[in-house]
Amino acid sequence: MRSSSDNQGLSEGSWRSQQRNPETVRYLLMVLVLIIGAFYSLATASALKWFLLEPPVEGTSELGRVLDEAPIAQWNRIGTYDTEGTCEARRNEAVKATREETMRLTKSSPLPSIDVWRAAERDRRRAEASDCISADDPRLRPTLSR
Repeated sequence: MRSSSDNQGLSEGSWRSQQRNPETVRYLLMVLVLIIGAFYSLATASALKWFLLEPPVEGTSELGRVLDEAPIAQWNRIGTYDTEGTCEARRNEAVKATREETMRLTKSSPLPSIDVWRAAERDRRRAEASDCISADDPRLRPTLSR
């Protein structure tokens, strides 16, 4: 008849000898170095990214006032890009699209409701106020309250 420790695979004595094995220790150290390296690579890669940010909108007003004077850390991230040029191109596309939408609304019949106009105007103002910011810009860090 077998004991329950026989069913566990390694006896406690052989498990302890595995823990002291230099190759096991070396293997675990290599795994740890690879994990740390992966996290370091991710951290440094994020510094090379560019964020397209839009200012927040005041939710209490009927007009949805664009809060373009709000700290950058409170702005909304719209996209993440590898280069500033790509980010700026996307920003310009958004500005153009919102202007075209406003023009389209002026030519539609019947004219859209006031709420549609307000939303289109808010979107145009947000697109025009948007900005491309490097991921390592210190203004993105939240400020600590004292």
